[in-house]
Amino acid sequence: MDRPAPAVAYVIADPQLCGGVAVVCQHANRLARRGFDARIISAAPGGSLDWFPGLAVPFHRLGEEPGGIGIAVATWWETAHVVSRMDVPRKFYFVQSDESRFYGAERCERVFARDSYRFEFEFLTEARWIRRWLAEEFGVEARYVPNGVDRELFHPAEPLEPRRGRPRLLVEGPADMPSKGVADSFRALAGIDCEVWYVNYRGAPDPAWRIDRSFHAVPMAEMKRVYSSCDLLLKMSTVEGSPGPPLEMMACGGTCVVARTAGVEEGIEDGVNALVVEPGDTAGARRAVERLLADEALRRRLVEGGRRTVERLDWERSIDLLEEIFRSPPPGPARAAGFRSRLAADREAAVVEAYARFRETRDAAEREKAELLRALGRANDEINSIRHSKAWEIGRAFMEARHSVRALLLLPFRVLRCILR
Repeated sequence: MDRPAPAVAYVIADPQLCGGVAVVCQHANRLARRGFDARIISAAPGGSLDWFPGLAVPFHRLGEEPGGIGIAVATWWETAHVVSRMDVPRKFYFVQSDESRFYGAERCERVFARDSYRFEFEFLTEARWIRRWLAEEFGVEARYVPNGVDRELFHPAEPLEPRRGRPRLLVEGPADMPSKGVADSFRALAGIDCEVWYVNYRGAPDPAWRIDRSFHAVPMAEMKRVYSSCDLLLKMSTVEGSPGPPLEMMACGGTCVVARTAGVEEGIEDGVNALVVEPGDTAGARRAVERLLADEALRRRLVEGGRRTVERLDWERSIDLLEEIFRSPPPGPARAAGFRSRLAADREAAVVEAYARFRETRDAAEREKAELLRALGRANDEINSIRHSKAWEIGRAFMEARHSVRALLLLPFRVLRCILR
């Protein structure tokens, strides 16, 4: 720990309001308090991090950052490709999920995301399941730095609205990401006599969803009042790294029903601080919600369990681990030679697959272009046919007769000629 603190740059894809970027801001802010020259670099041309309260580190656009960076940290598969091209002494990859799962089998991005885990970086992760997966799939020994809960931001607060008698339930997540299970949450709440609040930061909600009050892109400093206004949170994600909103709800004195997705083990215990149901089981989620609403003693027990969980998940303990990693020398090769040779073959296969996806997309675009040209040709033939028809000629004769005395005198002869043609 006596080594000097290097300059650390976290590279994000864009500064959108989301949990993954919030975790990066926590890392950078807390490292800066410990004497690190920390900064955040965005690969996107626009946006800002104004939504994160108290950000105390510089924010740069890619290509505009100052020199002297000792450590660059990729935080998303696209930024891994960016960091791979940066001229810095140490390169880290902070993996927050298996990002290939965010794309369908037909998408090239799925191949590129998996390829990013083959880079010869040092790896960090926030979840034990990711650590196991990286070891099994890519031979990587990732260092584990769990997320904490910021109790300065998340704690019981004055509700936005007082309770009106009916229970108030909260659904949180982007409307346009099926993996967040928002649609499942609304299906589970159908038929329950409750008030439903929805917090969304991206996408348009389905008009069929029953929403009593909707919030868009709520600044983090205001979320504690939303959480404190609701009795429980329903979170039905199918893909998560380490789910944050359930823990934030616990910190604000509430409890949750969550789907048993990867990452649930990072703080959520069924029957201890939340109720856990299977992913996609909307009927089971509805029963769990109804059970919590009907059983006040169970609800109080889970709230107390959540309070103890939040006290244990302290950010400063996690930054202790991170600081030790960044101040220590590199540990050596990230993976064994056997895995490196296997990953070389995997990468070759990935390139072939990515090219196949590209070729399919290109061929589909060529087919669409050819069909469009044929349609334009047919439309042009129809236009020419109309232009040479009798009705077109007669119509043109009448239009010209409106502007010329000579054309008016010739009009009867032109019409007769068209009819006899």
